[in-house]
Amino acid sequence: MFEAHHHARMLADATRLTAFYDAMVEVLADSDRVLDAGTGTGILAAMASQLTAGTVIGVEYLKDTAAFAKQALQASHLDRVEVVQGNAAQADIGTPPDVVVSETIGALGPEENIVGLTHALRQRYPGIRAFIPSRLRVLAEPVVSAEADALRASILGTFMREQPGGLSFTSVLPQAEYALGTQIVTASLSDTTSAGPARTLVEYDLGTTPEADFSQTLFIGDSPANAVHLYFEASLSPAVTLSSHRAAAFTHWGHSYIVRPSNASAVTIGYHHSDRRFTCHWYSTTASDEPHAMSAAADGTNVTHAAEPLTV
Repeated sequence: MFEAHHHARMLADATRLTAFYDAMVEVLADSDRVLDAGTGTGILAAMASQLTAGTVIGVEYLKDTAAFAKQALQASHLDRVEVVQGNAAQADIGTPPDVVVSETIGALGPEENIVGLTHALRQRYPGIRAFIPSRLRVLAEPVVSAEADALRASILGTFMREQPGGLSFTSVLPQAEYALGTQIVTASLSDTTSAGPARTLVEYDLGTTPEADFSQTLFIGDSPANAVHLYFEASLSPAVTLSSHRAAAFTHWGHSYIVRPSNASAVTIGYHHSDRRFTCHWYSTTASDEPHAMSAAADGTNVTHAAEPLTV
């Protein structure tokens, strides 16, 4: 089924559309043949068709979305845009493209498989001159956030309340706090200040990097940070960068962060392309800065937690 709400939010994101348009103005040549991989509603393909005399192919995996885009483009008399339903790395598009445009960017960057997709396209079409975006970074910044404090107080306060049936969660509050710290929250971090330098967790050379997997440990130490802001930077062209950082123009991706549990001084953040999920593991550290897994269970064991998105 066509996800009207999801696509409406992307179409309303003027920052996103302007950035991609400006990048295409910079990168596209007059006769370039363009592939829009993961075309969605066809909006980027439509913009590309105004900037090149070459054919523009929009490939969309979801059948209903492809049909929606095809009808809209035809009704708009954008005859040089062709929509193909299928996997962008496998679909028959005829003549190889000169430029690939793809906004398969997740909330933190790689979740929509842009790394694997662009690598597969490069393998299939080695003559591709440019990818838009060409590079993608995932970064982490320790922050002090009123939003994070409010969320922690709300969630832990719920577990601390008197419950029906005489049930008490007091003994398992550490587990609840740790679990909160493993969940990636999407909100607005407008009332937030930096508590340390941002660190690049991973950088992808799109079209060259074969897969998105990574694992990096961020040491926070005695920083006053109560959260870690996670964001991406996408290099759309030499002059245009699109970012989900809290200080950049707000986009439909929102601001992502994880809440720092009490006594935690380090966090290992990883991504696994096989299930397209981020994981976050918090640690306490000794004076020698050797990380020790925080005990999230009453028996002292530590369990692997997946960072499920939590929108508030």
